[in-house]
Amino acid sequence: MRHLTKTAALIGAIGMLATPALAIEAKLGHLAPPEDPRHESLELFAERVAEGTDGEISVSIYPNSTLGGERELVEQAQAGITELALVGSIVANFYPAWSIIDMPFLWNDEEHLSAFIESDRAQGWAAEMAEELGFEMLGFFQRNPRILTTRNQPVNSIEDLSGLKVRVPDIQVYTDTWRAYNVEPAPMPAADFYMALRLGMIDGMENPVEVMYHWKIHEVADYLSLTNHMRSGFFFVASKNFMDSLTDEQRAVVQEAAKEAQDYLAQKNAEGAAELLDKLRAEGMEIIENPDISGFVEASRGVHEQYMDVFGRDAYDEAVALGSR
Repeated sequence: MRHLTKTAALIGAIGMLATPALAIEAKLGHLAPPEDPRHESLELFAERVAEGTDGEISVSIYPNSTLGGERELVEQAQAGITELALVGSIVANFYPAWSIIDMPFLWNDEEHLSAFIESDRAQGWAAEMAEELGFEMLGFFQRNPRILTTRNQPVNSIEDLSGLKVRVPDIQVYTDTWRAYNVEPAPMPAADFYMALRLGMIDGMENPVEVMYHWKIHEVADYLSLTNHMRSGFFFVASKNFMDSLTDEQRAVVQEAAKEAQDYLAQKNAEGAAELLDKLRAEGMEIIENPDISGFVEASRGVHEQYMDVFGRDAYDEAVALGSR
């Protein structure tokens, strides 16, 4: 009997050693429809994670605000309910220093913004955010510049905006910026702006060209003005609880996959902007290619000063200096 007991115990121990690790299932939420290049880049991320971990981690993607709006996604990541999320400037509502990203007419181009994101200061903010707020920054997915669409009023200069109601994200820096442009800002979730334009509840909204096309804004607005007023992006964030649960090898795979997805989206956006504008023209939109932005630039200076205490003058001066290299 003792021999049988020892044999059974040995077989059980061998069986435990041979049992593969349980797969980790991670949810990834974002706002865009599946046609948007954001979704495609996140599919690449999921594939690379599965490949790099031999299937130990599987990522299920939930587009179209299925898991909630941006605020909900961030709060879910903090709580560990949703493991991964791609969210926009809402992050500045949780860590205010990031509002520097959305300062209008601050960044010269993508390289300028990238240089700041990769700076020691920005990386320090990311580390502090993870410790204080419970979600890590895996990457920053840049977008094409934000531009303005309007239903029935072409915008050639800031004077053409007077009295218009423009949808903005529910983020303070956006409402403050558009008030500075003499506009009535209408904060609302991304899921609502198509219908709001269609019903005439708003006169316009601002977003990059990929949103204008893939969200079919040409069906509900006639004009597109290439103001290029902001160079924003998406924070690819992960629950700290989720990241802390991974092995060092798994964490490295997730981080590398995020970098590859980030680079992929940047390439897709750069290649596709001109093509998307042509498609919008073909759909009947009138494109104002060279609006007079001088009034926008001048009004934006006051917004910069208004937020100086939020991110600090040292950070601002560093950001400006990076653009003059």
